[in-house]
Amino acid sequence: MAESIHTIPVLNAIRKAEGCAFCAMKAQLEADSIRFILGPAYMEDDVRMETNKIGFCKHHLKALYEEQNRLGLALMLHTHMQEINKKINKASKNKIPRNFFSKSKDSAVASINSVITSVNDSCYVCNKIEKTFKLYFETFITLLKQSIDKELFKSLNGFCLSHFSTLLSFVEKNGRSTTEKFTSEFFPRQIEYMNTLEADLDWFIQKFDFRNKDEPWKNSKDVLPRAIALLGEGTIV
Repeated sequence: MAESIHTIPVLNAIRKAEGCAFCAMKAQLEADSIRFILGPAYMEDDVRMETNKIGFCKHHLKALYEEQNRLGLALMLHTHMQEINKKINKASKNKIPRNFFSKSKDSAVASINSVITSVNDSCYVCNKIEKTFKLYFETFITLLKQSIDKELFKSLNGFCLSHFSTLLSFVEKNGRSTTEKFTSEFFPRQIEYMNTLEADLDWFIQKFDFRNKDEPWKNSKDVLPRAIALLGEGTIV
């Protein structure tokens, strides 16, 4: 497969994988998306129209703030707040129903709550990441099907459970041969990786027994962040 805008990040993550390659892809995609928004993009009308309308989730608001582009963030939040306030001001003019238990969607309370819910449930960065991240999974499957480089996947030992599940869904959509290829290539590695984590956790616990205080830690010293990365998608360190 010729390297392209989507194959390059997928290939890079596969070749440099030290944990779940898709976690690495997503982290890079998130960092690139944050930089894109706080770069020249925040002055582009089409981007600002979208950010004004959609806004950002709590996680990505924090990430945007940590980028230190205070002016760019203030400009986006200002026009986003204008959009929200315009909707809330309009909704507040609706009547309050005489019947307190009315479920009318046109009441002031229901209308304002609808505006707030729509803001809380949407994020420009999440949408941008999700769209491209899906293409990364599709690219991974295409690379697997073509198998141009037999050494390509050797560095992959396992995936976090969330991305492994997503990957299985993409595999199933690509027919029997792809499914058989994936299961023979990755199932043994995934199972071995998870069994290794279980053993490392067991030894980590045993090290707290005074009888093992002089025994080596083996590979268990960093097992907690590795286990959390497997179970919770991503890493805490």
